[in-house]
Amino acid sequence: MMETATPRNLAKQLLFLLLMVLGLLIILGLLLAPQAGAAEHRAQPDTTVFAVGDTSTCDEHLVQQAMRDYLPGREAEAIRRFGDFELAATDSLTGDVVVAGGDVVIAGKLQGTLLVVCGNITLTSTAQVTGDVVAVAGRVKRFAGSRIDGDQIEASPPAQRESKRERLREWNRRHRRFTTSVDMELRYTRVDGLYLGGLLPRKYYGAANVGMFGSAGYGFKARRWQYQAGLELYYGRDFRSILGGEVHDRTDSEDEWIIPAEENTLAALLIKEDFRDYYRRRGFNLYARQHFGEDIKLTAGYRRDDLLPLENRAVWSLFGGDKRFRPNPAIVPGRLVSYFSEFNWDGRDHQRAPRRGWFVQLMTEFSRPSLDSDYDFDRVILDLRSYLPTAYGRNLDLRLRAGSSRGELPAQFLFDLGGLSSLPGYRFKEFTGNRMLLANLEYRMNAGRSRLHDLPIVSELNLILFVDSGMTWFAGSGSSLADAFDDLTWNRLKTDVGVAITDNDGRVRLHFAKRTDRGYDDLVVTFRLNRNF
Repeated sequence: MMETATPRNLAKQLLFLLLMVLGLLIILGLLLAPQAGAAEHRAQPDTTVFAVGDTSTCDEHLVQQAMRDYLPGREAEAIRRFGDFELAATDSLTGDVVVAGGDVVIAGKLQGTLLVVCGNITLTSTAQVTGDVVAVAGRVKRFAGSRIDGDQIEASPPAQRESKRERLREWNRRHRRFTTSVDMELRYTRVDGLYLGGLLPRKYYGAANVGMFGSAGYGFKARRWQYQAGLELYYGRDFRSILGGEVHDRTDSEDEWIIPAEENTLAALLIKEDFRDYYRRRGFNLYARQHFGEDIKLTAGYRRDDLLPLENRAVWSLFGGDKRFRPNPAIVPGRLVSYFSEFNWDGRDHQRAPRRGWFVQLMTEFSRPSLDSDYDFDRVILDLRSYLPTAYGRNLDLRLRAGSSRGELPAQFLFDLGGLSSLPGYRFKEFTGNRMLLANLEYRMNAGRSRLHDLPIVSELNLILFVDSGMTWFAGSGSSLADAFDDLTWNRLKTDVGVAITDNDGRVRLHFAKRTDRGYDDLVVTFRLNRNF
C-alpha cells in the first residue's frame, strides 16, 4: 500500500533524517577528529632552512641542461641552492629557484618557477607557486589547497636529442612564437555516435597579438562533419582586451554544467547512459572580452545561429544490453539572433578539485524578432560557489544556481533539475520550468588528516555529508525578469540528503542519496568521476 504524503508524515520523515545526519556527524566527528594539528605542523615548517647535502650523484651537466630546458634565457637570474630547501608558510620568495641534490618543501609563496634536479618536491596546503613546478629525476607531492599557476612537470633525465626537442618547444612556448599543437578529440553520444577529430586549444601569439582556437571532426553515426574556428585580436596581458569571432557547425548542449564531456562519453560507451541533451548550432558570433587580472573577465557579444533538431543515432554500448538510450528531446528549431554577456570571477585554488575560494558566473542573453530572430526571450543564469576550509581536513562547499527568463523560452533552453549534479535523490531531469532555483551543500571530511591516517586505504578517502534543495516552475510569458520569483512557494522545494565516499580530491565518488518528500522511494546510488560542483 502506497504511503500518503501528509504534512505530518513529511514532518516525521524530515525529523528522522535530521536526527540521522546529526548522529552521523557526532560519530564521524569523533573518528575523524584531527590529531591536535600534528600533521599540519609536519607539513608546514615554521622556519626557512638551507642545508647543504651531498650532490655527487647530481652532476653539473644535468643541472645546466635542466635549466636550459625549463628556464630558457633566465638561467643567470635564477636563485640556486644545493641540498634540502624549505620555504615556511609565513615567508615568500621572488624569483626562479633551482635546487640540486636535495628535497624541497614549499609552504609559503614563491613568485617564480621552482626547478628541482635529483630531488623531490612537497607542496603543503598553504603553498603557492606562481610559475612552473618541475622535478627532474624526482617526484612532486601536493597537499589539497596547494596552488600552482603554471605547469606541474615530472621528468626523467633527458637524453641530449630529447633535450633539444624539449628546449625548442619550451622556447616557443615561453616566447609565444607562431607554433601550433593539435590535440585529439574523441566523444561518444547518442546523436553523433563516435565523434573523432582534432582540437586546437586557445593560444595567444605575442608577435602578432593574435589568438586562435578551433576544432574539426566527424560524427560517424550522424554522418556529418563538425567544425569550430575562432580568431582573436588582443592587447595587453593581465588586463587583456580582446576582440574575437568564430564560425561553427557543431552539436551543442546546455548540460555542460551537469557532466563533463569525458565522463559522459564513458557513461554512453559503457552503460548506455547519455546525460546530455543536444541540438545542432550552425552560424557565427562576434564578441569583446575584457580581463581584469587573472581571475575576472567580462564578455559581451552578438550571435547569429540556426538551431536544428537532432535524433538518436547510436544504439551500441559495451555493457548496455537491451537497454535503449533516452530519446533526445525535441527543440523549437529556428534562427537565433541575440546579444549575450557573461561575467566570470574564478578565485578558486584549483579548477577541478578546489579546496578554497569563490566562483561566480553570470550569463545573460536576449533575442527579439526585431533582430531578425525567430525567438523572443530573455534569459539569465547565475552560478555562485564557495569553498571554505573549516578545520584541518574539513571543508564546507556551497553552490547556489538560479535561472530566470522572459517571453517564450524555447524548449532547448528550459531549466531542468533532478539526478546528476542537481538533486541526486530524484529521477534524472524530473523537473522542468522556465524558472529555476538550486542549492547544494557538502561537508567534506578527509580521513588522511584524522586519527585514521595510518590505515593504508582509508587514509586516501573523503567522507561527504550533503543536502540538496531546489525547484523549477513555469511563469507566464508576460512575466519580467524582475518578477521571476513572485510565484515561488517554499513548500514546493524538493530536497534530498545523503552521504558520499570519495577519493582524496573528491572527484571519484560513490553517492547514496534519499529524497525527503516521501518515504517509499529507494535509496539512489550514483558513481561519478567528477565533483558535482
